[in-house]
Amino acid sequence: MKPKLFILIFLLGAWSNGAAQQHPRRPVKPADTGPVTVMRSATLQVFIASDTVGVFSYLSDQGKLTAWLADQAILEPQFGGKYHFRWKNQEPVDGVVTEFTPANTLAYTWKHPTDEAETQVRFKLSPQGGRTLVELDLQGFASTAALDKATTYWVFYLQNLKSVIEDQLDLRQAAPKAPARAAAHPRPKPS
Repeated sequence: MKPKLFILIFLLGAWSNGAAQQHPRRPVKPADTGPVTVMRSATLQVFIASDTVGVFSYLSDQGKLTAWLADQAILEPQFGGKYHFRWKNQEPVDGVVTEFTPANTLAYTWKHPTDEAETQVRFKLSPQGGRTLVELDLQGFASTAALDKATTYWVFYLQNLKSVIEDQLDLRQAAPKAPARAAAHPRPKPS
């Protein structure tokens, strides 16, 4: 038993001082997933100084949706309801409500005309000591690039939701005006 222990100690010692790592590591190539589809998702969170009923009204009321999200909004606030969001100089987004629990959960399909696939947007509200935790799940993305694009879009609009509710300031309108010769920065495109 002592020779085996000695060999084990020797091998561990050699490995820890780098002798076992003589060859540099090669970058790992992503595995071919064959018939398996890998879907990507993200969860975004923001705390808003309001109760869940108040926050939910900004997610589900057509008039309040235009205060922070779209320039035009039509939403049937019920499971299976349809919605239509439109922004100036952009293609609209249409979809279906897939989950609706008042003051708690709202989910719908999402596919902007430039997106590669239909995804799912899901808002979940939780009361947190006088504030509301808004969790936004973005699901069903086939590529990291598509998820990154959607995340950038939704981070801005969650910040805007918080700003509109807490400070009555629409960040879409608060962007500094560009000089006449410089190109203006457009709003993030919906994803």
